[in-house]
Amino acid sequence: MRRACLIVLLALGLAAPARAAGLFDAPLSYSATRNVTVDGKTYNGRMFHIPGRERHDQELLGMTDIFILDGKAESGFVVLPGLKTMIQFPFPALLAALNDAALQKTPLGEETVDGIATAKYRINATAPDGTHGAGFAWISRRGVLMKLSGTVTAPGGHKTRIEMVLSGLKEGPQSAALFTPPPGLTVLPAAALAPLLGFKLQ
Repeated sequence: MRRACLIVLLALGLAAPARAAGLFDAPLSYSATRNVTVDGKTYNGRMFHIPGRERHDQELLGMTDIFILDGKAESGFVVLPGLKTMIQFPFPALLAALNDAALQKTPLGEETVDGIATAKYRINATAPDGTHGAGFAWISRRGVLMKLSGTVTAPGGHKTRIEMVLSGLKEGPQSAALFTPPPGLTVLPAAALAPLLGFKLQ
């Protein structure tokens, strides 16, 4: 469960960074339902995207958490409404590697995902800490990451299978309030994620 929580966080954040020529940041605003499957366990939730920022409302470890990601700052925070707490964190190293403009990506043709035409790519990236991600990404003509399927290999060799797919995509403006934490929250450092999500951020 601890390793799964780390991978879910990685998968949630894949579309966030706003890098020039990056693979995963869409230049438009939209909302959708996002399903992330980690080693056969599926996590469902709503997501909201504007260029450079993304929000995911996700149930994780029995709690409804809100992940808000800032691509420019390469960081984000988790809002735990039930605990009136917010935890700030930097993007994991593999996330940055997957969004590098120099990411190895090979076009493999076109496929339709939930009624939307996409280009399918083979992707391959290794983070400075040795974590390796490899698989496939389906990107719409408008630049939306519609589907992701691959394997993350930890430095010790443990492999975790990840799949992500969007459905019900709706383009249109999103309220700025969605990407701002509510007032009155207790702010905790990234180290607080260890007992809550089961991993330590570097």
